[in-house]
Amino acid sequence: MVSIIIVNFNGFSYADRCVDSVLRCAFDSFQVIVVDNGSTDGSAEKLQKKYGNGLRLVCLDKNYGPSRARNEGVRAAQGEYLGFLDNDTTVAPDYISEAIKVFESDPKIGAVQCKLLLMDHPDQIDYVGEYLGTNGFLVQVAPAKTLDKGQFDIQYPILAAKSAGMFIRKDAFNAAGGFDEDYFIYVEETDLGWRTWLAGYEVVFAPKSVVLHKFGTSTVILGKAKNDYNAKYHGSKNYILTLIKNFGFPDLIKILPIHIFLWFGLAWFSLIKGKWKSFYWIHKGIFWNFFHLPKTWIKRKKIQHSRVIDDKSLFKILMKSKKFSYYFNKALSRHKIGNAEGFVNS
Repeated sequence: MVSIIIVNFNGFSYADRCVDSVLRCAFDSFQVIVVDNGSTDGSAEKLQKKYGNGLRLVCLDKNYGPSRARNEGVRAAQGEYLGFLDNDTTVAPDYISEAIKVFESDPKIGAVQCKLLLMDHPDQIDYVGEYLGTNGFLVQVAPAKTLDKGQFDIQYPILAAKSAGMFIRKDAFNAAGGFDEDYFIYVEETDLGWRTWLAGYEVVFAPKSVVLHKFGTSTVILGKAKNDYNAKYHGSKNYILTLIKNFGFPDLIKILPIHIFLWFGLAWFSLIKGKWKSFYWIHKGIFWNFFHLPKTWIKRKKIQHSRVIDDKSLFKILMKSKKFSYYFNKALSRHKIGNAEGFVNS
């Protein structure tokens, strides 16, 4: 049994298309769970009316963000494997079966990243995995909009899978502790993937499991201002939170100060560019971690106590060095369009 979990917030037309594509999958045993995050556009009622018993609907009373919503979906899941999709995706008919083949090839594989292509340009890559940079920011295997020539059509280890198209063993999900609900949005998948490695599993890219992703729908649904706030506040907050929890102590004291300094730098760069709200939001995200450090340290102790792989071994596989210009150019390009999301997701 495979449980496919789709989180929706005010996106009926997207969720409808997503559910329809999943139900067309050629696989013997799977269930579709839609977690509605307090939508006000009638999404839940419309989906229930159209699909009836074809899906399991979990309705939340307000928008708790993707992390809690996915955990609620897992509580309703019967599957040995969990598939997570964003509502603005559609899937290939063999998307489930190709992912399960990867799991069955090696019991150490805990999670897989589907091949994410851009829905409007399916010959272009959206996401094929990420690594950890030496300064704590993420490094994508391939930038978005890279032309897909089959150059990534091999299985390889990555730090984490993106929830727009990922699978994870339920055993690995539980061993890692699930999504951290202190993450409203952004970097929560990175945190889960990192903890999946620390729990003794591997995360890999599965190129034959294909998902098409509609880029930019969060801005359409939430509006530009709210999306910018989420990217800069929750992005800075959750990046730092992830490092505090998951780094071994030597790497924590070596990398975290540099990482925080770079966030301060981005904030002041925003102010110079006249974006005082971004300046404030990033500072708010940074200082959230100072105010909540006792709670975070309890989480850290639990994670570090149960980890089965040390940083040195892990980062031989998953850490990539990039020049500072890589991050600066990414931040600069996002400031030109007024959106830090790409810098957050790196």
